[in-house]
Amino acid sequence: MLLTKPKSPSPTRMGGPLSSRGGTLLVAALLSLVAGAALLIFLRQYRDDLTASDGVQVLVAKSLIPKGTTGEVVAETTRYRLARVKKSQLAHGAITDPEGLEGKAAKKDLFPGHQLTQDDFEGADGSVGSKLTGFDRAMSVPVDKAHGMTGRIRVGDRVDVIISQDAGAGLVTVASVAARNVLVLSVPDSDGSGVSARKEQVTLRVPDGAAPTIAAAADGGEVWLILRPAVGARAQSAVVSPRTLNETLRELNGRGR
Repeated sequence: MLLTKPKSPSPTRMGGPLSSRGGTLLVAALLSLVAGAALLIFLRQYRDDLTASDGVQVLVAKSLIPKGTTGEVVAETTRYRLARVKKSQLAHGAITDPEGLEGKAAKKDLFPGHQLTQDDFEGADGSVGSKLTGFDRAMSVPVDKAHGMTGRIRVGDRVDVIISQDAGAGLVTVASVAARNVLVLSVPDSDGSGVSARKEQVTLRVPDGAAPTIAAAADGGEVWLILRPAVGARAQSAVVSPRTLNETLRELNGRGR
């Protein structure tokens, strides 16, 4: 009888997550979830970066805005510029539309580069003086309905001021433009009906250089207010100067003697 040495049993292998097909699929699924989450986080950060880079449009002081300057003057004299800033740099209460300046006045001096905010302004008193700056002057001019269009022009309209002087008997009256694009600050209460020779006061914002000329015409001649178009107003370039007209009139009057 042949004796054989019995074989020792082979060691048992421990099962791992990759030892079966199911374990491999589970690991692959977990990796896919991690990759998907990482992609979502990346896309969200990328979107936030794009939004921050686009920024928000705000109003920034372009030049010094002194305390008391009204929003209308700031807008009319273009003392601001439009700029885009990141949301992280956006000032609290930043003004994003020029209409946000209407009816307000600066509480303090605002320096160039400063973001304009609601806290920088307070309600304007609405006085005539609040609409003046630099070379602007306010003056009341006596006009009747025929010359001043009272009852038809409104506060905020723009007019040209035409003046004429009494040339005396036998002479031709000369009219000239004293000022263009003049802002109407106040008008008398009138419904615009009928024709009246009674003169009423219209307050205008005029350049300081034109004020004496208009005042002289109001005392010794006539003042006409000519309504301008709201948009796209133009003026004829071929306008005869008052000096040329006066020279022509003197020549005509000399011939008639």
